Amino acid sequence: MTRLEISDLVAALGDIITVLTHADPADKAEIYTQLGLHLTYEPGAHRVIAKTKPKRSCTKGTCPRGESTRNPTRVCASG
Repeated sequence: MTRLEISDLVAALGDIITVLTHADPADKAEIYTQLGLHLTYEPGAHRVIAKTKPKRSCTKGTCPRGESTRNPTRVCASG
C-alpha cells in the first residue's frame, strides 16, 4: 500500500469509530455480531480481550469477495 492509501484507510476507520460511538446499541450489536466479535473482560488485569471470527472466510474454498480476489480492494475515505 502507498502512504496515501494507508492514510485514506486510517481516515475511513476514524469515521467508522465516530459513527459507532454514536450508534444505537442495537445497531452496534448487529455490526459486532456480523464481525464475529467476542469480548472478554478480565477484571483483575483491567483489560478486554477482543477476538473476531467473521462468518465467511477466504480460507474455506471460494472467497466471498468474488472478483476482488483478483483485483485489490481499495478503501477511499472520500467515498
